[in-house]
Amino acid sequence: MKKLLVPGIVIVIILSLLLGGCSGTPKAPVGKLLDLDELVTENMTVDQVYALLKPALKETSTLYQAESIELTAKGNWIVDSKSGGFAAGEEGPYQVLFFIPAKAGTEYYLVFFKDNAVMDKVWFSAQYAPMIEKTLKGE
Repeated sequence: MKKLLVPGIVIVIILSLLLGGCSGTPKAPVGKLLDLDELVTENMTVDQVYALLKPALKETSTLYQAESIELTAKGNWIVDSKSGGFAAGEEGPYQVLFFIPAKAGTEYYLVFFKDNAVMDKVWFSAQYAPMIEKTLKGE
């Protein structure tokens, strides 16, 4: 019985290590917003965030310039853009990386930057997407 028990324990340990190695932090580049959310950290630059993306995910994003971004005491974000939007090549003090989800009706994802460094990231309901995008475009 002991002869069977030892190889069985070894096999269980090996399988546990293999399965444990498969889980955890996703590896860049990623193709899903949930994986991106795990990898984006404070103070990353816009280029560093773009480097995390597979081309198909990058195509779902738009980088907008903003005049200000602030978090209210109630936990809501207020984003303000220049009326009429920013001209091509013009940079504001803040940037917002706006992602459109793969499935309609699911949450959208934003990454906020101040002076080209990640300051926060948020998920928001699809019902607010048109209003947020309109604001970011300066309309």
